[in-house]
This record gives sequence, structure tokens and C-alpha cells, in this order.
Amino acid sequence: MATIQTATGPIDTADMGFTLMHEHVLVQWPPILQQYPEKTDRNHLMERAIQKLTAAREAGVQTMVDLTPIDLGRDAAFIKEAAEKTGMQIIAPTGLYYSTPFYFVGRRDHEMTDLMVRDITEGISTTGVRANVIKCATEPEMHPMNERVLRASARAHRETGVPICTHTFPENRTGLDQQRVFKEEGVNLSRTVIGHSDDSDDIDYLDEIIQNGSYCGMDRLGLPRPRSDEERADMIAALVDRGYANRITLSHDAACYMDMLTDGLADERIPQWNFTHIAKTIIPLLKERGVSDEAVHQMTVQNPRDIFERAGAY
Repeated sequence: MATIQTATGPIDTADMGFTLMHEHVLVQWPPILQQYPEKTDRNHLMERAIQKLTAAREAGVQTMVDLTPIDLGRDAAFIKEAAEKTGMQIIAPTGLYYSTPFYFVGRRDHEMTDLMVRDITEGISTTGVRANVIKCATEPEMHPMNERVLRASARAHRETGVPICTHTFPENRTGLDQQRVFKEEGVNLSRTVIGHSDDSDDIDYLDEIIQNGSYCGMDRLGLPRPRSDEERADMIAALVDRGYANRITLSHDAACYMDMLTDGLADERIPQWNFTHIAKTIIPLLKERGVSDEAVHQMTVQNPRDIFERAGAY
């Protein structure tokens, strides 16, 4: 057991329960937020968050890992309030996305690392919320600035011990590029989750990710493209058949609100892309494919707990 930070304070990993490892409370574009604050109705967004997080709680989800990076509008104060109002245990993130973080282009790499470490050890700005996970991303392929971000993330991880969870572009096998950089930085790959692995139809690629030591984040469940629910469930079951239930995490990559979509559009066109879809639809699909209750528990409860219990700098 270990003590980890959530948006509302520390919890014991024994109390994490059913955990979604790759979700978002809010995804927003910072320039719009800064220059057109009147476009954001915070009360409306909080109502949406309460509705969606409450539904997740009622479906059995106890903990959610928010992986919204700094440059996609992470709002630690909003996350904290939503968690307080719903009882959802939300782990807040630090880190940067795959788009070029212009603020750091002409700065020294340690400034990226220092900011992430501060978010983790002291708190995010003046919110009092401490991050307990690092998010980084690579799409469609790694470029020099992206590699700098990955290395800065790896160094912040080693200094603090919190896990790294990533966004990848499986078509270009960028999970392996990330693993290479992390390994060069001395990262223990068992403390990393290579995300969006269920977008891949290449089981040998996913096998290699697992054999290298990372977890496969099967975390776009509910998105109909590029793979259907049935295809994603087939891949998870195939990995479980290979003995990898202890190296898989499940999630949706959904959000209470994303400002890149007209409000309500996702609910209309992709109604299954929500925080309850795994509990209500994917788990039954997995059981139809012979995945046992024990394997489901391993992927949804034990693996997230194991990831966060591998704590401590090194």
C-alpha cells in the first residue's frame, strides 16, 4: 500500500477501487480561454461534470486519472471542485501534449522538468492541488521538440516517482519510440502506461510494448474509429489469452467537456463514449470472449493500484 495525491487530498492506494486510467474532466484551448473568457460558462461546465462523474460513480468507478496536459487547458481548481461535489477520487496531472510547447522552445530543458516537479511536490500554481501523474504524447511521429518533452517528463518522473501515462499514434508505432527515450533516461518501464494501444490492430506491436516492460493502455474504448468496440474487445481478449491481464489498463479517453466539439455534439454522435461504457458494455463483451472476472478485476482495480504503488524517486 502507498499514499498518493488526488485533487482533494491524499488517499491510500488500497482505496482506489475500480479505476479509469486515462480520462479528462475538461479539455480546452488556452488561447480562447484567455482572450474570450465570456465564451466559457463555468457553472454550465460544472453541471455537466457533476452529471457525468456521478454517472460514473453509480456505474462503480471510484477513481479517475485525469490526463489533461498543461497546454490543453488543465484546470486543477475545477477538477478539485468537481471531485468534491461528486465523491469521485480524481488524480490530477502535469505534463505537456504533442503540439510544440512554444513557451519552452527557447528555454532550457530543466525548466520543463522543474515545472512538472513543482506541480507534483508543491502543487499546481496556487490551487493546492498536487499532481500525481505525468502525461506526455507523441503524434504522428517524434520530432526534436517532442523528444525534449519526453526526456523532461522522464526526468521529472525519476525525481518524483509518479507514473508516466502517454498518448501515442499506434499506426506509426510511436509507443516504441517513447519507450526508447524513457529507457535512455533510466526509466523503469513498469512505471509507464503506453496509451491508446487499443487503436492498434497489430498484436505483435502491443506484445513488444508489454515485453519491454510497460503497461498497454487500452483506453479509447467507446470511440468507433479507428476500431470498433468489438475489435477493441477482441484485442484485449487476445492479450489476456497471452497471459497479459496484469499488463493492461482500461479507459475511454472521454471528457466531461471538450471545447473542440460543439457542446452536445459528442453526446449526440458518439453516445457510447462516456465514463460508464466499460462497466456497462465492454466488460460484458470481454466476458463473452472468455475473459474471467479475475482478469477484469486485474485490469480495472489491481493494475492501476500496482502502477501507483511503484512510488518513490530513483
